[in-house]
This record gives sequence, C-alpha cells and structure tokens, in this order.
Amino acid sequence: MEHCPEHSAHERAIEQHDNRLDTHGKSLDTLSETLAALREIERQNQERIDRMDERLAALEAEPADRWRKASDYVLTAILGVVLGLVASNFGL
Repeated sequence: MEHCPEHSAHERAIEQHDNRLDTHGKSLDTLSETLAALREIERQNQERIDRMDERLAALEAEPADRWRKASDYVLTAILGVVLGLVASNFGL
C-alpha cells in the first residue's frame, strides 16, 4: 500500500528522530558511566587529601612537641637547682 508523499515525509522524519534519540540515549549512557568513574576518582582523591592532612598535622605538631619537652626539661632543671639551693640553705 502506497502512502501519500506527506505521510512518507512524516515517516522519514520520525525515523530520523528515532535514530537521533537512540544515538543520544547511547551518549547519555556513556556520560553516566564516565560520571560514575569521575565520582570514584574524586572519592579516592579526597581520601588521599585526608591522609595528607593527617600527616601534615602530625609534622606541624612535631616542633611544638619538641619545644614543649625542651621547656619541661629546662623548667625541671631550674626547679631542681632552686630546691637544691633551698635545701642547702636549711642544711639538708
């Protein structure tokens, strides 16, 4: 059965649109897969950044810990000398 030219043009246009929709659907599927991969990469990068932050905080705290220990030693030594002097003045 023959269709009129107008119907044939509509059928061709519908077929072209169907093909375009299929192509776009495949493109969207590919983009979704790529997005999922990028999200995983972002998660891994965030884990690396978090570990680096922890290591950096530990490295930054190390000089403060050293200073605190050194000042404790000096304070203990001074206190020991003062107590020794006080004890020697009392004849202990």
